[in-house]
Amino acid sequence: MGQPFPGWIEPPSKGSTMAGFVEDRTEYHLGRREAEELRNAEGAFLNRPRVSIRMRIVVGFLLCFFLMGATALIVLAFLYHARSSIRFLAVTENLTFEIQQARRYEKDFFLYGTNLKAATAHADQAVELLRDDTVNILDVAGEKNLSELNYHLGAYRALLQECRTLDRPGGMAPSGSTQIEKALREHGARLISLARTLNNREAEAANRVLKFSQIVPFIFLALLLLLIFWVAHLLSRTITRSLTRFQGYTRRIAEGDFSPIRPAKPYHDEFSELALATNRMLFELRAQSAQRLRAGKLAAVGTLTTGIAHELNNPLNNIFITAETLMEECKALKDDRKYRLVEDILSEAQRANAIVEGLLDFVHDRKPEMAPIALPDLVEATRSLVQNEMDLRKVTFSFEPPGDLPPVLGAFSDLRQVFLNIFLNAVEAMPDGGILAVRAHLMDEDMVCLEVSDDGTGIPPENLPRIFDPYFTTKGRGKGRGLGLSISYGIVKRHGGEMQVESLSGKGTMVHMCLPLSTGASGVKAGIPDTAT
Repeated sequence: MGQPFPGWIEPPSKGSTMAGFVEDRTEYHLGRREAEELRNAEGAFLNRPRVSIRMRIVVGFLLCFFLMGATALIVLAFLYHARSSIRFLAVTENLTFEIQQARRYEKDFFLYGTNLKAATAHADQAVELLRDDTVNILDVAGEKNLSELNYHLGAYRALLQECRTLDRPGGMAPSGSTQIEKALREHGARLISLARTLNNREAEAANRVLKFSQIVPFIFLALLLLLIFWVAHLLSRTITRSLTRFQGYTRRIAEGDFSPIRPAKPYHDEFSELALATNRMLFELRAQSAQRLRAGKLAAVGTLTTGIAHELNNPLNNIFITAETLMEECKALKDDRKYRLVEDILSEAQRANAIVEGLLDFVHDRKPEMAPIALPDLVEATRSLVQNEMDLRKVTFSFEPPGDLPPVLGAFSDLRQVFLNIFLNAVEAMPDGGILAVRAHLMDEDMVCLEVSDDGTGIPPENLPRIFDPYFTTKGRGKGRGLGLSISYGIVKRHGGEMQVESLSGKGTMVHMCLPLSTGASGVKAGIPDTAT
């Protein structure tokens, strides 16, 4: 069979619990509008992007870490540059010294013809210095200056080597030495000038770097403080604003406004989770409050009903006695007409007495005689009582119980009364015919659940929260007393079960009912008591 009506709720899975089954249907205590408000509020929170406070704290600390890491890298770069500058200054100082020494011995050679070997040795030492620190000089001075140093130093050394090939005791001839001497002086002077220029320039650059490196820590310290202040301000503003909002929520809840909390931020964080939990708590509190209100009504009606029932018992007993006496006299006098009239009085008195007994059973929490009951037999026994009514209204009955359905523990006559009330309500809701369907399934190891559905006129949403109230009825005057579902609800609760109703106006109604299994009787089909006949 298809869905009895739109909005059909699938039965709980075999591994679910009774608490979950009841909790999922707390909207039946309040109405669909409140449940829909809760779902809309939850959807508004969950559909927003998640930006948790924890993530923002982690991001803030990561930014601080990256800033400190950048500071460390910049300081390391300054130290590397300072070390290169110091090494470059040392190299240029040594290079200048070696060239100056070579030039001093070069002058002795041209004046006295001596110390050419010493001049060549200092020039060779300058070449070694330049070769050993080529990378550092290239990094600091640049390729152009390095090439110029190599050119002049190579030319200077080559000229000294050329001087060693000239053999003239006591000095060189003026015709051969003038050009070489001039070239040596030019290359030597250029080497010293270039080395000193590079040295002075790098010394100034190193001095600027050292001065700036003294300022850098304070700059990054200020940036770090600003970053920490911004992160702290952002987090504190988020937390304090959320706490302020929740203070407002608690005030309006204290004033009796239980409407769901709506999102106030464009993202979803831990306070959104708190709001979701608060909305669920408010909904559960309202549902429990509605249940307590209904229980209070039942208690008040029970007290009133008990007094009325006791007051009615006395005149009913007098009616019984008088009617029975009149019946005996009419029977003795063979007055059939009066006998039938008195018989009608007695029948109506018995009917009134049954109503009073039903009221007393409803208000008194008596313990029924429990026994294992096979649900298929119970449903079939109830169906046979309403079969004529179903035939008159062209209602089709559908029930296909699972083969492994275990018996429940209960009082057969009481549970038959529950099913009878539900079946009669369903049949009366389908004046033009329809389908009365019963489904049964094992929910867990302790409960069997049934769904009784019809595709009748349904119950208006404004009446759904009141269907279990005593004397509440939507039937016409004289067609119902409004006690059927109230008594049925009380019977199911006394059996340790749960009962809920779902309905859509004009679409149909479904009654959800769960009953406890018969302990130790699983798989044993219980017989029908004599009261079922």
